[in-house]
Amino acid sequence: MSRPQRNRIPKPAAPSSGVRKSSSSGSGKMLSMTYSESIRSGINRYHSDQGLNQPPAKPPDPAELQKLRDQRVAAQIKNMEDFLKMNGLAMEECVSYQTGMKYR
Repeated sequence: MSRPQRNRIPKPAAPSSGVRKSSSSGSGKMLSMTYSESIRSGINRYHSDQGLNQPPAKPPDPAELQKLRDQRVAAQIKNMEDFLKMNGLAMEECVSYQTGMKYR
């Protein structure tokens, strides 16, 4: 009795046979870095150089700090007014107005 002939699947070639190695790498090992890693590395180097070359920080001016606080508060109030207007609400209807608790 003869056996039916099986189709043989060819074995895959050796891993290095289809890969072309660079002739410039002396030891065969290359330092590999992705594009995003190289960008990140460059950015980190840039920021660390910036930090090293900065002039000494001067103490903050209290008047300037107060001005910045006032600007921030004004921007928050403007945002709240816009939000209330957009949703058809009045300040008196808000829990924060009734309780005096800003984030409640």
